[in-house]
Amino acid sequence: MTSIYGGLRAGLLAAGALALAACGGSGSDDRVGALNLKITDSPVDSASEVVVVFTGVELKPADSAPFSIDFCAPGDLPAECNRAIDLLKLQDGVTDDLLTNEEVPAGQYEWLRLKVLAELNLSGASYIKLDDGSQYPLFVPSGAQTGLKLVRPFVVAQGGITRLVVDFDVRKSVIAPPGLAPNYILKPALRLVDELLTGTIEGQVDLAALGTAQDVATCNGGVYLFAGAGATPDDMDGGIDGHDDPVVYKILQADEPAGDIASYMIPFVEAGAYTIAFTCNFDVDASPEVSEYNPDAAEGEDGYQTMAWTAFDVTLGAGETVVVDFPAL
Repeated sequence: MTSIYGGLRAGLLAAGALALAACGGSGSDDRVGALNLKITDSPVDSASEVVVVFTGVELKPADSAPFSIDFCAPGDLPAECNRAIDLLKLQDGVTDDLLTNEEVPAGQYEWLRLKVLAELNLSGASYIKLDDGSQYPLFVPSGAQTGLKLVRPFVVAQGGITRLVVDFDVRKSVIAPPGLAPNYILKPALRLVDELLTGTIEGQVDLAALGTAQDVATCNGGVYLFAGAGATPDDMDGGIDGHDDPVVYKILQADEPAGDIASYMIPFVEAGAYTIAFTCNFDVDASPEVSEYNPDAAEGEDGYQTMAWTAFDVTLGAGETVVVDFPAL
């Protein structure tokens, strides 16, 4: 399979993300919470629009049957009540609402499912538009049955506030498989985190200094975040070489056309220990023509030294913003 730009695998995040919050009761019954659902995502390099049409949300309480919150009632026109959201307009923590103050039962939940309109060869539904203006349907295999499902327990607080974030990584999610033209597949790459237990990592990178440190003439910059301190940096390859993929990864581009300073922000990162790594070889992930990186490859083997890394350990607390610059200021 081919990612759409050699790329929709290039980067995240940004992690894209979807924020879900259950806030306060109605006052008349403290066994419910109000559910707010937002969505956000990371930038994409060779697409101008990635529009997903959401038709509702399904929730599975731990002790009862699933229930749905549908955006359209019987007789409604789908074009007027379904939510079509361009994920590419939602970057660096910007969100859009799916649900606002929707009352749901308080308690433990097993999973949630985002219901989407993304069928094979279906026009007027989810789609991707590339930089050249060409537009293609986005297809979720078994989407009508499974949608975008996140299987991870969470709790809607009784009379309190519960805030969750669904990290939606478009770069990992959209692929152009052979034999399905003109469709693109939306293969969900999602993670669910508690927003109250997340923080932000941000900083500035001097691309010229990074290029000098990594001994390259041109720095195609990228920033990667890996779970755990002392992690071995790797490209985004699905873990085929036995190393964990980055939690999030994104391109580093200079803030000014003729400048060397690139600012970055990684929001919605769960509190914990991480390895953050900068590279001048982001083209390994951004282009299918560049060979994959294998940190275990010996000289002469595929993937040997195709990426250089400058890495640091970082610990993030809930609600914190940690700054990691290069060079360190």
